[in-house]
This record gives sequence, structure tokens and C-alpha cells, in this order.
Amino acid sequence: MIVEPITLPPHAALREADHIMATYHISGVPITDQDNRLVGILTNRDFRFVEPSDYDRPVSEFMTAQPLITARVGITLAEAKALLQEHRIEKLPLVDEAGILKGLITVKDIQKARQFPRATKDSKGRLLVGAAVGVGAIWKSACS
Repeated sequence: MIVEPITLPPHAALREADHIMATYHISGVPITDQDNRLVGILTNRDFRFVEPSDYDRPVSEFMTAQPLITARVGITLAEAKALLQEHRIEKLPLVDEAGILKGLITVKDIQKARQFPRATKDSKGRLLVGAAVGVGAIWKSACS
């Protein structure tokens, strides 16, 4: 699950959404109001027939608006996969009872979980990163 997904407000220009999606290599952005309430989602599918002259228009004109297929925080990966398949969508926003965006599950998350089942993750399902420092020439000379 993506705990703090990148979001945009409805008045953001389509150009800004395109830039964010290209910069972070993501295929969609949840659209939220000033209270972080989910109001829509903008995906690469929404860009299919956009003309260059449209890039200064607000994302609210192109996004898929509410009602959206959403789920509550705590949904299992199996339940999320079933919802994504049933509705043929690639992104599942997770919201609380007030509609506040709390996270996002994507098809790519499910594919990676299946591809790397033994990956080390924290309690929220995020990848953990580890590092090791080896004994090399610098360490050996300092100990001599």
C-alpha cells in the first residue's frame, strides 16, 4: 500500500499532473480537496485524447470523478485484487469513513507482492531497505 500518495487539487493544471506522473513514473494521481477528501482520480487513460492546448486546463475537467471504487484501510491484498479485477481498474484509493484519502493500492503493488513474496516489509507492507558495511582496505589500515 502506498501510505502517502502524491495528490493534486482539482484546480491544478493538467500540465502539472503530466509533469508529476512523468517525474515519479506513476500512471495516476488521486485528486483531493483542501481537506484531503478524495474527489477524483486522474490516470494516463484520461490523457489519451488530450490536445496540447488543453494542458493549461484544470484536472477536474479530465479526471474520473466521484463516485469512485474505493476501499477502507485494512483491506487485505486478496480483497483489493478482487475489487481491482471486478471493476477492471488499476488503482484502488483507500479512504476513511469521511472520505479522507489514507492510501492507495495499485495493480503494480499486487504484481510485486506476487513476484517477490519473500521481500522484507514493515507492518504497513512497505519495503524495508537494509545496508551492510564490509571490512575493506580503509578499515584494515585503521586497525593496524
